[in-house]
Amino acid sequence: MRVDNLETWAGPGQSGALAEGLRELRADQAKIRQTQDRHTRMLADLTSDVAGLKADVATLKADVATLTTNVATLKTDVAELKTDVATLKTDVAGLKDTAREILRRLPPRA
Repeated sequence: MRVDNLETWAGPGQSGALAEGLRELRADQAKIRQTQDRHTRMLADLTSDVAGLKADVATLKADVATLTTNVATLKTDVAELKTDVATLKTDVAGLKDTAREILRRLPPRA
């Protein structure tokens, strides 16, 4: 087969230009590696932070469950106290009526 056009890179300055281009590529590759290493460290930190947050959320859920139970108990206790206070009010009203009746029946002071 016949070659119609033969290009060569052996002209003046070509090897220097190729070497410079290779240096630039290596510098770019080093920057990419640095950026990737930084991102890898950041991702590791984020992963650690997320794991900590998950643990904290689990603790909060347990605390909320305990708090919910305590609030339910407190509501029951308050309901019992309301009943007891109503009974006390009725009892005190009866005592007042009895005391008035006793005082009414006493002879007048001399």
